[in-house]
Formats: sequence, C-alpha cells, structure tokens
Amino acid sequence: MQFVIFHGSYGSPQGNWFPYLKEQLEDLGQEVITQQFPVDTWSNVTAQGKDYKSPIQNLENWLTIFEKEVLPKLKKDEKHCFIGHSLGPVFILHVIEKYNLQLDSAIFVSPFLGPLGEWEFNTVNDTFYKKDFDFEKLKQLIPVSYTLYSDNDPYVQQDQPREFAEKLRSSLIPVRRAGHINSEVNLNEFPLVFDLCTTRLDLTLWQRYIAHRKKIFGLDFVRERPGSLAIFKPEELFDWQIFLYEHLSVRGFCTFYTGVKFWDNKGRYFEDARNAARRIKDFTRVFLVEDISDLSKPLIRQQIQLDLDAGIQIFLCPLPAIQNEVTEVDFGFWDNEFLCIVRFDKDRDASGVEINTRPEDLEKAKKWEKIIREHAIKIENSDKDLDMYALNHPSL
Repeated sequence: MQFVIFHGSYGSPQGNWFPYLKEQLEDLGQEVITQQFPVDTWSNVTAQGKDYKSPIQNLENWLTIFEKEVLPKLKKDEKHCFIGHSLGPVFILHVIEKYNLQLDSAIFVSPFLGPLGEWEFNTVNDTFYKKDFDFEKLKQLIPVSYTLYSDNDPYVQQDQPREFAEKLRSSLIPVRRAGHINSEVNLNEFPLVFDLCTTRLDLTLWQRYIAHRKKIFGLDFVRERPGSLAIFKPEELFDWQIFLYEHLSVRGFCTFYTGVKFWDNKGRYFEDARNAARRIKDFTRVFLVEDISDLSKPLIRQQIQLDLDAGIQIFLCPLPAIQNEVTEVDFGFWDNEFLCIVRFDKDRDASGVEINTRPEDLEKAKKWEKIIREHAIKIENSDKDLDMYALNHPSL
C-alpha cells in the first residue's frame, strides 16, 4: 500500500510524528510519500499583520505541487491511504474531489473545514476553507476513514472535527489531553495512527512480529525489506517463539537434529508448539537421525510421545540420506512465509537462529522439505515404531 502524509500550516514532513510514522510503515515494507508544500513563516506573517494574504501558502500553490510532485507517484495498481494533520485533512478533500482519487482509507488528525480562532492561521489557511464539498462523492472515494481530535486542542474547537467526521461518515476517535496532537505537546511519536494504518494492511506473520516488537519494546529491531534477514541470539528467542506459535495460522514444518546435546522437551518452546499443533492441525516434525543410538535416548522418546499426543505428525529421516542436498539439520518452515534455521557450535549447542523471508530461501526450504519427505517414515507409536526403525537401519 502507498501512504501519503500531509503536513499542516507552517509545517513540514520532518515535523511532529510524521518521521516516526514514516519509519514505522517503511519497516513493514510499505511505501510512504511525504511532500513539502509551500509554507510561509510565522514571523513573516505576524510582521505583515491580519490583512496579509500569503503568496506562498495557498490552495493554488499546494494543488500545483501535489499535481507535479505527488500525483505522478501514485501507482494505479496500489491501494492508497492518505494521512493529514491540521490543514492536511481539508487539503486531502480538495485533491480527492479535484482528481477523483479512489482511496482505500484516510486518517484525519485535528481536522477542520472552516476558520480557526487565530488570525495567524486564517491568513494562510483562508483559501483552503470549504464546507460545500460534494460529500456524497467523497464518501464513495474515501470509504473508510478515521477522525482523531483532542479534548483540549488550543486551535481547533471540538465541534470542528466532529462536523468533519459527520459529513464524511468517518469514525470519530477522541484523544484525551493531546493538544493539537503535535510536537507542541511532545507528541513526536503517535502509535495510534500507526495502529490504524496497520489495520488496512495484509501483513505477513513476520511483518506482524516486527510491528509487535516495536510496539512492545520500542526497538528498531530489524528493517523489513524484500529479502529480509535477522539473527537471534539464543537468549533473544523467547519473545519470538511465543509470538510465532500464538499467531501461526496455516502450517508448520520443522526438523529436529537428534545429535543435539541437551534440550528441555517440556519447555515453553515445545509446549507452545504443541498448542499450535492442536489449533492448526497441519504441523509436522521430522527427526533427522544422525546415529541410530540416538533413538534410544529417553529425551528423544519422550519428545516424540509428547508431540504425538498433541497431534504433531512425526517422521524419522536418516541424516546421511539427505545431508548432501539439505544443508541445514535443524530448520522450521512456517506458514510458507519464513524460514528459521538453528545454528550449532562445535559442541552441538545452539548458537543462534537465523530468520528470513527472502524468496530464494523460501524456495530452498520447499525443496528441503520435499527431499526430506521422500526419505522419511511416519511414526505412529513412539515405542513400537522406533524399535522397528532401529532394526531396519542398523548401519546408521
């Protein structure tokens, strides 16, 4: 989706919460267009006085810049969401009506249609004010919108955004004690607008995790791009694994390297996996057997039984049969959207996990899964079938 952010009077794309929103959306792989429109300076306007008519900030100049700089960037095959603050919302209505632009949605923050109480704003806003838009047309072109306003805005009276929302049939959202919802009240981050934006997106599981990570931890965790990749240290995995299994919705395929030294088969990671398997039904774990003696390990047998009880489909595959074609011994392929690879050190302890959504690696994971399934045998009974497998593979 393409997002376009419109600043207000005396403003710029670098002001208020606009850079924050742009960064957050771009981290989810979205395109964000920001444009500097012609603005006068506060000092020049106040020096000129109430009768001053700005030759810089006026509707004609803004429409010219929009037509020249923004309109050509709007892709016909993309959905669009326009976001405006203060003067931005009424200008959005002008461009939607003038150019017949079909939006997916719009977010209007501190909007108004008519004059404000301060002449310093009215003298530069005057040409933008309009209350006789074709609102029936606008409601068709902007089918979903949200109008945010503060209960203590020093410039915009509460009836103004309410009128704006009513005429557009926009969802009205009050924000307590947020002033003009700008940097004057240190509002340089505005997660509410970001959250509203994400409701219009079909995010992958990994993109949703990026949004979750930023929201909960406030960290610039990873830049989501086509071909993205992230490396987790073992101690960083807890939050990821919880999110993964809570949100898994389609399928899971993973391998288990039997040569690993130690693991907790009743730990949170495996319990969450079993809960996910009970919910989605399509969950497969293939044990890659390095040595036939591995199948006599109590931890392995207990692991398989616990997984079977949870509805996980269990298979055994001899590691030597596939290791020339499958380069990773412990990986997960989740919801067909991302690949997780466990790395081991020389002592066979997990040293980190690589997670990526690169198309070429997802294709690689599909091939690995196909190869493994060709050599795998399904296990129905953790004792009987394991004993039979050991008898049939004595050379392992």
